Amino acid sequence: MNELGPLIETFAGLTPWSEPITKGSVGNFLGVKTDQEFLERHHPSNVEQSGPDQTPETLLPKVTDGEPFFEFAAIHKAVSAARDRFVMIELGGGYAARSVDAHRLLQKLNPMPSQLTIVEAEPTHFEWAKRHMLANGIDPLDHWLINAAVSASSDPRLFMLGSGLYFNGIVRDGDIEEIVQQLIDRKQTPEAIRNLMLGGRCGMQIPYDSAAGQDIFDYQFVSALPLADILAPLPQVDLIDMDIQGAEDAVIPPAMEMLDRRVKRIHIGTHHADIHSGLWDLFFEHEWACEFDYAPLGTHETAWGKFDTMDGILHFSNTRLP
Repeated sequence: MNELGPLIETFAGLTPWSEPITKGSVGNFLGVKTDQEFLERHHPSNVEQSGPDQTPETLLPKVTDGEPFFEFAAIHKAVSAARDRFVMIELGGGYAARSVDAHRLLQKLNPMPSQLTIVEAEPTHFEWAKRHMLANGIDPLDHWLINAAVSASSDPRLFMLGSGLYFNGIVRDGDIEEIVQQLIDRKQTPEAIRNLMLGGRCGMQIPYDSAAGQDIFDYQFVSALPLADILAPLPQVDLIDMDIQGAEDAVIPPAMEMLDRRVKRIHIGTHHADIHSGLWDLFFEHEWACEFDYAPLGTHETAWGKFDTMDGILHFSNTRLP
């Protein structure tokens, strides 16, 4: 577990992309182009850097990047081991950043057909996913894009709307009272109820406080799918990348039998220490091998430098599948 040496050597052997990029976009070390509109609020590591002569140059993933390094590592492991057809599911897909990175790396290292499944509930991010795929030579019509939340059931769920924020998630039952109180304090309750009944959306700009500061969200009921339903049409999956903002402990347990049968690897961003430890125990009981384990909200020392985590990092491989 947490054996980073081979990954460091693997990434060191890659040649980072360094060619001109379309104006208004940035590029990462794979040459994936990303519209700057998607990055305005949350600029990721390892995107385009300008050299002294203004020639574009990029940085290879490094351990001190933290979470992005391990996302690239998970993609590299899955892509390298794929056979015949590469199948990936991205849950909480945002603008499909990890799916597009995986597709590009697949073409470089292990060319074969691919099937990408991107599940994203925030409607603007869902449209951005299509744009991001098209900008990088991927036709969304050849893949499966689902504008919904992954949930424990198929009941519609109240969801946070706010483009470019990337910590949007299903509203937990315990948080609804706070939203209701804000609407009462702002004297917007009748209007919000009317909007909800007519279109399933509050139609309000409601402040939300988090560790990153205060942001503004609206709230809307969105379609939802259990993980087992998403897996149902896919006989085998090389990688699930999951970043669903605290819903992982509700979504994963009901789907464990299907995961055992069909999924080779799963990479999870965990959002609470109890969720992190509970999922570790669950996958251990089901005899999965844990390859990365870094708790959320921590500082982690390695031989290649230290990094901080906001989300926890768990990566499991399925010992049942080759």
